[in-house]
Amino acid sequence: MRVVGGEWRSRRLRGPGEGAGVRPSSDRLRETLFNILGAGVEGRGFVDAYAGTGAVGIEAYSRGARPVVWVEGARAAAEVLELNLRDRGVGGVPEAVVLRRRLPAGLRQVAAVPGLPGAGFLFCDPPYDDLHAPERLLRELALYPELMADDGRVVIETRRGAELAAAVGRWRRQRVHPQGDSQLVFFAAAD
Repeated sequence: MRVVGGEWRSRRLRGPGEGAGVRPSSDRLRETLFNILGAGVEGRGFVDAYAGTGAVGIEAYSRGARPVVWVEGARAAAEVLELNLRDRGVGGVPEAVVLRRRLPAGLRQVAAVPGLPGAGFLFCDPPYDDLHAPERLLRELALYPELMADDGRVVIETRRGAELAAAVGRWRRQRVHPQGDSQLVFFAAAD
């Protein structure tokens, strides 16, 4: 795995170890995601939920997102994530926060991260086998309206062809973008 763009372009990232139960987002999928999000990432808060080894959030940080919060409940994956941040020299800095929490309940701690409320983006990559995780996360977001900016976007990575509701609470599906065996599903808050 490599960082696709930004300050750390082409730098290697540590991958999950054997049996870690983590499926990292492919380089190609991350490139597609950030081509769609464009320069709007710079200077905006970014949450990498179900972060695994942190590749998506590291990509956001490399492209200027601040602060970036990674949320990962699996100990082994969180350790690799923290090593990846230390390798980049940002382990422990205030604008790069790792929360070892299970989701969606961990959103309460995410909403309390200094400087994050009003985040521009939340990326969610739950296990493909947990078909209801994306909708649970979107419903839980309703409890923390301050977490996301009014123009914020939630992007969910799922298995290609997985059906997500057109609307969950205030979140409305905007587009679905297939990429290999996966797809990116974009949600925005209803006016």
